[in-house]
Amino acid sequence: MGSKVKLVLECTGVESSIHTGIYASKFGGQVFVIGVGKDFMNVPFMHLSANEIDLRFQYRYQDTYPKAISLVSEGFLNLKPLVTHRFSLEEGVQLFSIASDPSARAIKVQILDD
Repeated sequence: MGSKVKLVLECTGVESSIHTGIYASKFGGQVFVIGVGKDFMNVPFMHLSANEIDLRFQYRYQDTYPKAISLVSEGFLNLKPLVTHRFSLEEGVQLFSIASDPSARAIKVQILDD
């Protein structure tokens, strides 16, 4: 992996994705797992501990949507840069190629319904 990041927002709840987020975090970083998939998971606790990475969770979403909508509508959060690539359904093969290639630096690859 290239440069490490200060904050990871892991939104799948999948164990391997959580691991990727943990290993992508820089020393003193934070991994925020939004929605956890299973009751039990293997987590690299020694890596978290040795790198002083803070692991946090959000399971239920009570009162978070109104606050998030407010932050976006008031211009405090710009979500547009999160969707880095857009494709039509017919371009699906290219979409998966980009999404699976780390050098593409894709964050969110979206299929457009035109």
